Amino acid sequence: MGMLDADAAREAVTQLEALARELAERDFETRVTSDCGTTSLCVINPAVRSSRETIAVAPADDGVWWFWWSRGDRIARVTDVETAAFKVACVLIPQATD
Repeated sequence: MGMLDADAAREAVTQLEALARELAERDFETRVTSDCGTTSLCVINPAVRSSRETIAVAPADDGVWWFWWSRGDRIARVTDVETAAFKVACVLIPQATD
């Protein structure tokens, strides 16, 4: 990993921490973890404990860093914390059914 790659990776982790703060402000439980060099964010809806997701940060094939769902789909660019927080919150809050 070159210096620019290392800087981009550090910035991505900083953005993941910003996402954790944003979701915590929305009353989600958040925990940033690092496992084998991979940093991720565990998000839990405390009202529905089974409603949880693990968010990762990684570059796409073009080198742009994204937040990723655990299933491998992109959420938003790491520079767009607000959009990522909105999407994660929408997924973790159960929708009312009629």
